[in-house]
Amino acid sequence: MKKVILLLALGIGVLFLSFNTQALLLEFKDAKALDVWKPVGGDWIIKGVLLEGKTTGYQDLMLNLQDSDKWTDYTFEVKGKLNAGRIWGVCFHYVDTLTNYRINLYEDLDNTDNFYIYKRVSGAFSTVFQTPVGKIDPDTWYTVKLSITKNAIKAYLDNDLKIEADDNTNPISEGTVALQGEANTAFNVEYFMIDGKGIQATAVESQDKLATLWSTLKR
Repeated sequence: MKKVILLLALGIGVLFLSFNTQALLLEFKDAKALDVWKPVGGDWIIKGVLLEGKTTGYQDLMLNLQDSDKWTDYTFEVKGKLNAGRIWGVCFHYVDTLTNYRINLYEDLDNTDNFYIYKRVSGAFSTVFQTPVGKIDPDTWYTVKLSITKNAIKAYLDNDLKIEADDNTNPISEGTVALQGEANTAFNVEYFMIDGKGIQATAVESQDKLATLWSTLKR
């Protein structure tokens, strides 16, 4: 697959970011951006070029595309920040709000495990993996990336691999994705990107934007 590599100079270092130009890139530039998402509780609005989510319990914003309920192996990336509450995260292999996996980043567990993958089946939770990732601050942007291939899961925080796990006990085999919060949660999302078998590429406009950015950086 064709990829675009972005070079950004940061002080004396260089940061490499890899964007798959065949991926589905979802941004939040206007209210129409919500047309492909379905609220399952919570309040979800566009503010500026950001999504703002507010939840009062286990509430989700589900990506609602044709055949997305049949997605199996995929990789997604999301950039978000917590404004209020304990956690924000993403559900994957999302069948419905009661059956899914979810990856959560906790703001209030700095001295212990604070990056979790759970499995929820018919409302019952079990922990797939948990690990400490250091201090997580409110009002701070973090990038969460996750890939799932069959039963194997890898999760990254700000491009650092933090979790490698297999779920071999009655795994959830397919499903869409959803942004999610819990009680008294408010968070922002800048973008969501996903790539995998059967997932349609992003619109031409967004692909052109990536190509233009690459062209500018090459000068």
